[in-house]
Amino acid sequence: MRFASADLLAKAGRRRWWVIGLALVVIAAVVAAFTLTRKPQTAVLPRPHPHVSQAATHSQLATRLLSRLTDALSGDSRRAVVALAARHHGAADQLSAIYTNVQRLDIVGLSMRYVDDDADALSAARKKALGGRAWVGQVDLRWRIDGYDQNSSDMEVSLTLVETPHGARFASARGAFGDAAPLWLLQPVKVRHADRWLVMVAGTNKIRRFATLAADAVADVDKVLTGWRGSLVIEVPADESELDRALGASREQYADIAAVTTTVDGTMSSTAPVHIFVNPPVFDPLGPRGSRIVLSHEATHVATNAVTTSMPTWLIEGFADYVALDHVNLPVSVTGSEILARVRKDGPPSHLPNAHDFATSNTALGASYEAAWLACRLLAQTYGEDELIRFYRMSARDSSTRQAFEKVFGTDKTSFTHAWQRYLAKLAQ
Repeated sequence: MRFASADLLAKAGRRRWWVIGLALVVIAAVVAAFTLTRKPQTAVLPRPHPHVSQAATHSQLATRLLSRLTDALSGDSRRAVVALAARHHGAADQLSAIYTNVQRLDIVGLSMRYVDDDADALSAARKKALGGRAWVGQVDLRWRIDGYDQNSSDMEVSLTLVETPHGARFASARGAFGDAAPLWLLQPVKVRHADRWLVMVAGTNKIRRFATLAADAVADVDKVLTGWRGSLVIEVPADESELDRALGASREQYADIAAVTTTVDGTMSSTAPVHIFVNPPVFDPLGPRGSRIVLSHEATHVATNAVTTSMPTWLIEGFADYVALDHVNLPVSVTGSEILARVRKDGPPSHLPNAHDFATSNTALGASYEAAWLACRLLAQTYGEDELIRFYRMSARDSSTRQAFEKVFGTDKTSFTHAWQRYLAKLAQ
């Protein structure tokens, strides 16, 4: 999104709405009819199609490799892991880095299941560079970060493999073939953690900065949601390309957004682990205050299960900004500058911000966040913070604000919208 006043007006991102389809392609067995000769004890089988034979061979080779690789990564021998690398282009270094990441993150429940070939993924030049017998396979990867993820993530990833006289060997996990991939599979990551947070950072990003921000974000959420006892996992890719891979998304879906809170595997399952993903080009220029606001906003999404909750967007985003900004000593003239400028020019909005207003393509995205925040701020000032929290939780339970407005505040959406419009007009004076 666009920031109106340097990093002081930094707003955080919303969960993504796309779902990655995990396609499982089953290779049908070829059943050949026997063509009997005059000697009934003999039979002639038709020659199988070359692609089917190759796919079956790849499946068998890859299944054996992945079984050995899973065992080695879950063990305590780097040598056993590196021994499964192809002798080409840094494969051993990649596997060594993956092993280190698995150990640093304390990844458990690791499994890899071969799904299918991507027969046309590799160019002829790349195949030649890898010795001519390389291919790309789709692999169902399953894992969990012990102590932070309550359940496992499940993602289909692309691995480049090579057939050798000794079986299949790992060549790369970094090829971009349209599949998502967890950050720890792509690059070496630095890791720091405490009881309530874990950060993994790739590239030249500063691990100390994000460790401090993670601790601050937990503290900010605890001030408002005093009963929350959960934890945060923050992933910081090296650049936009790595974020594309981690999210399995195109850049247009989060351009100008400093951070995104979403399920790791891209599903909308209520049991899927939820992490915060930082968008480095947008996040890096933010100063200490702006970056803290962003991650406290995102931490609120984690604490309230907002990723898999269905309720009006203005409440989800406005409440997250309320938590992030409520204890920040900044005047409304700064934190609400975009929406108040629009009110002075055109009058108050005709409606509470909706999903369309929060689209990343909206040039007034900053004003939408501010308008939603001021709606939640008005509720807290009028009825109290505890009642705002009660309203939020009831709306999340019902996937609607209709009953919550009536039961918590004794009003309705229309009446509140009018009050909010008057509130904006007064602030804009």
